[in-house]
Amino acid sequence: FVVHKQMETAYFNSKSRELGLPIWKDEEMTKDIYDLMVGHEIGHALWTPLDMLENAQIRKIDHGFVNILEDVRIDKKVKNKYPGLIGIYNRGYVDLAKKNFFGTDGKDISKMGLIDRINLFFKGNGNIEFSNEEKVWVDRAAKTVTPDDVLDLAEELYAWMAENAPEESDDE
Repeated sequence: FVVHKQMETAYFNSKSRELGLPIWKDEEMTKDIYDLMVGHEIGHALWTPLDMLENAQIRKIDHGFVNILEDVRIDKKVKNKYPGLIGIYNRGYVDLAKKNFFGTDGKDISKMGLIDRINLFFKGNGNIEFSNEEKVWVDRAAKTVTPDDVLDLAEELYAWMAENAPEESDDE
C-alpha cells in the first residue's frame, strides 16, 4: 500500500507492507526527491527482511545504527538493480541538502559522531573527512551484503564508538 501523509520523511513498514510518502509544498518536494524516496523505500520493500528489526531488538542493537547501515546496503542494491536511479539519487540528495533536510546548516560536520558522518557521506556528501581508523568503518559499511552483515556491523560500530568516545571534561 502506498499512502501520502503530512510527515517529515518517507518510510516502509515491513509488517503492514505500507510505503509512506510525505506531503510537502510543491517547491520542497522536487521530482528527484520524490523519486529518490520511492526508490529507496522500494529497496526496503524488496530487501529488508521483516525480522531484521526484531533481531536487532533481541540483540539490543541501537535502532539508529541499524537504520543508517541498512540504508547504505539498500541504496547500493537499488542503484545496482535500477541504474537509472543513480542520477535521481544524486540530484535528490542535492535537493534535500538545499532544504536542510539533514539538519546540517550552521553545524560543523567534522564534530558530529561517526555514525552521523557515515550517514551523510553515503547520502551524497563526499566532502566528509574520516580518520584512518574511521575509514575502516566507512569501507565496512560500503561492503555490507546481507542483513546479518548490517546487524553485526551496527553492533561492532556502536561498541567501538562507545569505547572511543572523546573524554568529557568537568567544564562541559
